[in-house]
Amino acid sequence: MTSSTAIQAVPATLGERIRVARHERGLSQSALAGEELTKGFISQVESGLVRPSLRSLQILATRLGKPLDYFLGDETLASTKRVTFHRLAAQAAAERGEWAVVRAEVASALPHGGEPRERAKLMSLLASADLAAGDYEQTFARVNEALAVLEPATDAADIAQLLYRRGTAYAHLGQLVAAAEAFEAARQTVDQYEVIDNRLRARLLVSLGTAYRRLNRTTKALATYEAALSLASRSSETELAARSYMGLAASLFDSGEFDSAIANYQRALELWERLSDASFELSVLHSLAGAYFEQGSVDRARLMADRCLVRAELLGDAKEVAVAQTELARVALAEGATEESLRLAGLADAALAGLQDDRQRASALRAMAAAHDARGEYPASDAAYRKAIDLVTHIDHLADRSAIAAEYAQKLRARGDMDAAFDMLDLARGSSAKH
Repeated sequence: MTSSTAIQAVPATLGERIRVARHERGLSQSALAGEELTKGFISQVESGLVRPSLRSLQILATRLGKPLDYFLGDETLASTKRVTFHRLAAQAAAERGEWAVVRAEVASALPHGGEPRERAKLMSLLASADLAAGDYEQTFARVNEALAVLEPATDAADIAQLLYRRGTAYAHLGQLVAAAEAFEAARQTVDQYEVIDNRLRARLLVSLGTAYRRLNRTTKALATYEAALSLASRSSETELAARSYMGLAASLFDSGEFDSAIANYQRALELWERLSDASFELSVLHSLAGAYFEQGSVDRARLMADRCLVRAELLGDAKEVAVAQTELARVALAEGATEESLRLAGLADAALAGLQDDRQRASALRAMAAAHDARGEYPASDAAYRKAIDLVTHIDHLADRSAIAAEYAQKLRARGDMDAAFDMLDLARGSSAKH
């Protein structure tokens, strides 16, 4: 008895299954082959003349939108090979940022057992997914489980990746000393065991430089970012080069070298525009606005802030809209428009409070505090400055705390409140004085 809804039999051989799946997708043999394979290879596979390797089968499965078991059917495949296949598929998904696929592939691999080292590699992939989801407790658990199994002599690259993920999790939690220690351990592992992975090396250096900068270790941050830039440039890693330029610019800004900071921000902007990365492009635009402002180029600061605001509104990026408003508030104050400065800073503060971005909110409060001070509204100014300092202290951003405390000290000294001004200067220098 036949029926239009009857389930069709799955083709018997691997080659037939690939051919049927290819027809279902409307692909030619050349299209299925892509750049990695050849039309002749696909023809031989479909004819049963050759069997694809696990890596080739992974490529075919992904392009055909089918799971591994569809192609293998009743054919025997050792458990270790199944684990390897799913791990490779999970790694490819991780590169694309498809975390649900990563979890599904790892879940398919785990029931097949495998040696402890293979399980450790799977835990490392799950740690990446947990990190992307903001589940830092689970990230630490996966990392610890994997590190307990792996040996540096044979698994140095995997260990470095795990330490990098640990450091990133600590950085997100604001535990910067622990983050720097994890990144340093990863860097030491890469160097000691001569891991040949320039992309990993550059990512480590960029993250380590950022940790150093937030800890106000500006000299170490500069040296680390320069090493990252050199490595990224040699490896043609454009994104990492752009991040390195941004790190260098921020560190130079912290050192008061505004001309050099602007030059590096401009190099970063060129690369982000080439990569069509709107998020980082906006970040550089508002950073350039800040650098021009500190340099004394108020007109250029306004130009960059306006450009950032228009682009952010077009993209619907509420955070960058608020950040641009903060920069425009500083420009307005410099031009004597205190009421407009307070209005813009107030809008930015409200938006960033809702977005729970403590660092950028501290910048908005700093602008608000300066405007209140210019109007002689000292209690309101004090409250805004102290709230801003509390926010950056809470996230351990010592460089920003130093800058805000130093500015507040100047305001206090101008009012004649010398004791409070000295306290703020101590805080700006890194002292734990009460604030």
